[in-house]
Amino acid sequence: MITRRQNQRGATLIEVLVTIVVVSIGLLGMAALQLKSAAVNQSSYQRLQAANLAYEIADSISINQRQARDGNYELARADNVPQNAIVGTAADIDLRRWIASVGNRLPEGDLIIEAPVAIAGAVGTARQYNITICWFDKHIDNIDANCGQNQSSFTFLASSRI
Repeated sequence: MITRRQNQRGATLIEVLVTIVVVSIGLLGMAALQLKSAAVNQSSYQRLQAANLAYEIADSISINQRQARDGNYELARADNVPQNAIVGTAADIDLRRWIASVGNRLPEGDLIIEAPVAIAGAVGTARQYNITICWFDKHIDNIDANCGQNQSSFTFLASSRI
């Protein structure tokens, strides 16, 4: 007579193997989630750095309104040296420090400050500056009109009465 115990021989081994497969799939999913989280965290950190840098230069423009009015805070893409600012002036010092900061804080960091535009309907001499910061982001697969391929950008509009 065959007992029930002999009919179930090996069932425990199969259950253990199935459990190992299920746990392995779960652990692989968690690892993938962790990698994605790290990538998103890095992009978020870089965007925060860009925002801080944009606010910093906007404050400098607001404080140094006379030189801003003269066009000393304009900066084209890939300019490593301020073109319009007179060497040693506050605008020149601000831009050189800012160019170095962008290069140090953001991979392949670059910046653009467009010529100020008068704000329509504003009283007085209100001007708006478009400040764009570009940097390489390996998690982005697109072409930015201002920055180029695989570049993230942060555009900041700064308004100042000058």
